[in-house]
Amino acid sequence: MRRILFSGDGSSGDLLPMVLMAREFKLAGYDVCVCGSSEFAQMARDFAVPFEGYPHNYSELYLKKQRTGYVHSIRENIRHQEMLFQGEYDLLSKIGPDFDVLINFLAELFTPSIAEAFKLTNIKLYTFPMVRADRYAPPTGIPFITENGWVNRTHWKLAGFGARHLFGYNATINRLRGLLDLPPVDDLLANNSRFDHMMIGLYDELMPPCPSWSDLSYSYIGPCLPKTDVRLPDDVEAFLRKGPKPIYIGFGSMHHANAEQLTRILLDAARDAGVRTILAQNNSTIGNGLRGSDDVFVMRQYPIPHHVLFPRLKAVVHQGSWIATHLAAQAGVPQLVLPQASDQYLWANMVAKKGLGPKGVDMNRMKPRKLSAAIEDLTQNLAYASNARALAERVRGIDGARSAVRLFERLEGRVPAKRAASHGRSRNVAWAARSRGWALLSGRYLGQRGANGSSANVARFEVVKHQIDTNPVLRAEDGDEAAGEG
Repeated sequence: MRRILFSGDGSSGDLLPMVLMAREFKLAGYDVCVCGSSEFAQMARDFAVPFEGYPHNYSELYLKKQRTGYVHSIRENIRHQEMLFQGEYDLLSKIGPDFDVLINFLAELFTPSIAEAFKLTNIKLYTFPMVRADRYAPPTGIPFITENGWVNRTHWKLAGFGARHLFGYNATINRLRGLLDLPPVDDLLANNSRFDHMMIGLYDELMPPCPSWSDLSYSYIGPCLPKTDVRLPDDVEAFLRKGPKPIYIGFGSMHHANAEQLTRILLDAARDAGVRTILAQNNSTIGNGLRGSDDVFVMRQYPIPHHVLFPRLKAVVHQGSWIATHLAAQAGVPQLVLPQASDQYLWANMVAKKGLGPKGVDMNRMKPRKLSAAIEDLTQNLAYASNARALAERVRGIDGARSAVRLFERLEGRVPAKRAASHGRSRNVAWAARSRGWALLSGRYLGQRGANGSSANVARFEVVKHQIDTNPVLRAEDGDEAAGEG
């Protein structure tokens, strides 16, 4: 099982962990290839990993069509997903047979059919809540977050009904599965929970496991974040030296219909709070035509080495992607989430719940006074800074990409290469039984309850979790890093 195919079809934040993992697997002697939206080829080149681009541009399909509004966001998310499925089939049906293992982003609903068709071991990376859970609802972009199990189970049922009857997901995927000589699936979301193992590329403090995952085989590896020691641009360094630590305001790949108005609201709120600001354009249009000053710096360079910049700041205001949330957590700085769509509401809730920053301010219902109050709270409440520093200390050294290699090497001898494909829940449960020993060896076994959900297993969870919380096996070793960054 030396040939590994990685797929992260989505934004740059969806692809980056795949690129970082592929680099570590390549250094360990594996043959690797990463697949992603064609526009991100440079990211793979920066880390010297082979890349195959899907025949679509994610920004053109989705990101540039974004604007505020719940219905608009949901509609655009549905529309672009169906276009991704066809592109994934076009590429992976050609190159899939050349590999032994497929590691894919959990939100890719079609890609696992390639593993099934060509009998590849399928490992999924969880950075996006697309496995049924009582604790987490599906990422529909609805600004209502709860850990009530009944409510979330109902939400998942409604999402499954929509995929099957209201959207074209099931029809599109089953058409493509037919081209692969695979049987149709009725419950697309349940089918997405069938895999050989799930690596959770997040801090378990920010995304704790769910008891309803009792029959899933999974391990926490921690986030795959850049570690490259790079210099900040000279003009950024000059701004940082001019005065007190600024806050960062940036929204990754998210776009906004009225960037000029949003820019004005953001900078007014920062000025009201009495803080300097680095306003990051990324791939958006905020800050267009804005001249810098001693108090405002418009960062037009892209990509941005956030892992180098964030520790130099007072606080971070971002859109609520998993990667922005974890970069701020790693840096030990307070954060404020301005969610607009998808899973961003979940991360806004998690940041507030963990005391890392104020309650999120919904971008779809932006009120200038509410934003000003939130940024003032973010920058003056000392408890947020204290909690953020404490979390950063606890997660220091966790390197998801390196952990993934160590985990896979324990798995490799236990999995038959090019195994026969099988279907249904029985395959998942059988694999869970085979891989529990591997998960224990990984040093990050999080006490999955047995199929019977017994109280003895629940009690064992607390014992084992305490043991592994003090186990340094997932702490990264010192070593050289690549010069580039995606």
